Order: sequence, then C-alpha cells, then structure tokens
Amino acid sequence: MISSAFGTLIASAILDSMDGVLGYAAWRWLFYIEGTLTVVVALSAIFVLPDFPSSLPQWLTLQERALAQLRIEEDGLVDEGETDDTKGQATGLMLALSDWKVWWLCVALTSMVVSLSFNAFFPTLSATMGYSPTITLLLCSPPWAFATLVGLEMSR
Repeated sequence: MISSAFGTLIASAILDSMDGVLGYAAWRWLFYIEGTLTVVVALSAIFVLPDFPSSLPQWLTLQERALAQLRIEEDGLVDEGETDDTKGQATGLMLALSDWKVWWLCVALTSMVVSLSFNAFFPTLSATMGYSPTITLLLCSPPWAFATLVGLEMSR
C-alpha cells in the first residue's frame, strides 16, 4: 500500500519535470528511476534480512528473538543447537516446498495481487475527472497513504 502511495507521488514528479531531459521521454525516466530504486532495495535486503533468529540484528529485543527461535522449533524445522550451517540449502528448499503453509501463502499472495490489480488502472479512472496527468497522479496517493495508516494501526 505504501508503495502505491509513494509510487504515484514519484511518478507525478518525474512525468511532470523530466520530459526531454538528456533526450529521453518522461515515461522512460520513470522506468529508469523506479527500476533503479527497486534494484537498490533488493540488493540491500541481502544485508538487512537475517539468515536465522540467532543472527538477528539489534532491532529486535531478546524476547522477540527467543520467540522467533521458538516458533521455528515448534514448526519442527530445526533441532536444538542446529543452525543453517549444519543443514544445506537444498534441505531448506525441500522443507519449504513440502510445507502446506508455504503453498497457502502463495495462494493468498496471488489472490491479493489479483484483487489489487485495479491499482494499475486507478490513475486512468481518476483521469476521467478531467484533471491533468500530474494532478491525477497526486489524487491517487491519499487513498493509499490512508490505507497504509489504517493497516499500521490495525496491526498493533
């Protein structure tokens, strides 16, 4: 939700101000900039996401780390004292592929993507109100920002 809110703001700024810069159309700049941001976030995830609860960074308390470890042990994914170093990657892949919860998560995420596909057409629908493309994109941001705030509040 937050990506849709910021995506429309970024798109409105790029499409409004970067047309013809270095000889490229604004829509190309939109793909270049948003694509670069996506790659940077993906590469930084390699360093930010933990491999195992025992190697979690300091942003989790000791109680939260212990809870994460307990949940993994309750799922039967590790024995006491066992770490990722003693199991291979192929074993982890087979565990993931054979877990019914992973497949239900796939169904849930696919359903979410299908049900939220209207967000690609939301700017086009907003444009029918007669505003310029920049204003149309700016009008698309507040509903997503509001939904993000509601989601954050509901998760507490």
